[in-house]
Amino acid sequence: MPLTIIGGYLGAGKTTLLNRILTEEHGRRFGVIVNDFGAVNVDASLIANHEGDTISLTNGCICCSATDGTAEAIARIVKRSADFDHLIIETSGVAEPGKVARNAAGFRLPLDGVIVLADAEQLPEQAANRYAGRSVVAQLRQADLIVLNKVDLPSPARLDETRALIARHAPGVQVLETEQARLPHAVLFGVGHGTAVAESTSGPETTHEHTAGYVADLVERGPICRATFEEFAQEQMGQAIRAKGYVALSEALEVRYLFQKVGRRWTLVPDGSWGDKPPRTRIVKIRIREHQ
Repeated sequence: MPLTIIGGYLGAGKTTLLNRILTEEHGRRFGVIVNDFGAVNVDASLIANHEGDTISLTNGCICCSATDGTAEAIARIVKRSADFDHLIIETSGVAEPGKVARNAAGFRLPLDGVIVLADAEQLPEQAANRYAGRSVVAQLRQADLIVLNKVDLPSPARLDETRALIARHAPGVQVLETEQARLPHAVLFGVGHGTAVAESTSGPETTHEHTAGYVADLVERGPICRATFEEFAQEQMGQAIRAKGYVALSEALEVRYLFQKVGRRWTLVPDGSWGDKPPRTRIVKIRIREHQ
């Protein structure tokens, strides 16, 4: 069960994003740990069961409060890991996501990525605040992917100031700009369940329109040596905000490897065998569409 950590300072839009994840139809069963249980606005018709600090939803997701501590909440979900596809932890507004990731490491959950939301209008003041600024900057630096939210609110000059601040404090971290925390689920958690798009597409490399502002590309090739693949992951996948798929390494053709990338973080781990299918590298990468 992969783990995604969602961080960001107070008012950045974390709860809005989580409400979308919990209530929209996406075909995935998420276990979500939140800090402010009362802020989660779930329609009563979507609640299958509400027991103590846990809400079970009709779409298969559950929402747990971290009132008794994040570790205890993780343990509750891990006990039911077979029931879920993904675990999401929302950090408090002043928490550093890196520390949350280290605390969760004891449960041996693969870290899928750290996503940090930032308020496009308020970020400069927050970063300069004598009390909160240190935490705000640390959150940006620890992100694999920064979601710059509420970009419809600031003036063009203010937005440029915010972009420059992020570039200065978190160089190399990819930034997605949005309004009202609207992001395609594929950007947050990958395309479908693994390589659903790749399994239904043929050709050496095919480009698909995924959603407004984003493009999903299928990269397909035969077995590849590890050194060449690592170079490929750094260079060819550099502009992808998320990528996922299977890799056939020529040094170990009997093993199927799972490749995942979120922002600047990527992993390549064994994921069973190829079975009766020929070893072949198939990766779906999502990138921002270039406007003409």
